[in-house]
Amino acid sequence: MMIPAAASSTAGKGIWSKKGVAFFAGCGRRFKECKPLRILSPDGKSVVAVTYATNPEFPDVETASLDVTTLGKVRGHVQPVASVENEVVWSPDSKAFFISGNNNANGSDDFAVFFLDEPALGARRIKQDVEKDMVRSFPPCKAAPPPISNCAEVAEDPDFAGVLAIDWNGDSARIVVIAEVTCSSSMGGIMCQVLGYELDARSGRILRRMEPKEFARSWQHSMAWKFRIPDPPAFLANTQ
Repeated sequence: MMIPAAASSTAGKGIWSKKGVAFFAGCGRRFKECKPLRILSPDGKSVVAVTYATNPEFPDVETASLDVTTLGKVRGHVQPVASVENEVVWSPDSKAFFISGNNNANGSDDFAVFFLDEPALGARRIKQDVEKDMVRSFPPCKAAPPPISNCAEVAEDPDFAGVLAIDWNGDSARIVVIAEVTCSSSMGGIMCQVLGYELDARSGRILRRMEPKEFARSWQHSMAWKFRIPDPPAFLANTQ
């Protein structure tokens, strides 16, 4: 696995981004991982406040709630993007932030971008172009060995590749993400394959596509873990 799994870091410390502030989406009341947090924007004017409350349907569980304020005025309420750990990273110009998250230890990574100038902060899910490019780059029906029996279904699966945001490039206009094919032997010769991307932060349009070596060279300084370049993918003969 090139991208670290969630559920192992301390709340408040970045999991994927060095600039990230991590929080749990929820936890049992007897545990102490669920701690309130105030995540301040770089200009000091805005705050993402993470608080916890008991879930009425599950009295032993506390779930996270996020309120965003600017100069004390409520801008909106947002939800974690995933069910395990999440992290917040503000843009350098304090006009936006993203939340990355993980639903389990084997992938299902996700992220969303929130702009302060949008009504109710409107979560932008902008990974569609990246997901399509990952399927084109690592076609499941050409993976070896052995061939993936349900490769056509795998190619259509939204969880074929997890995508996480790592950093902003400059202000709030561009975002840098990393995508990884599900890290399971069921994926054959394409398991754990990784690419990096620079995206338009509002539309998700791909501005730059980076092979692992280029991505590590350009963005290792922003990653909270030591990125390991994967072995080359393996494809069936006469398919590449």
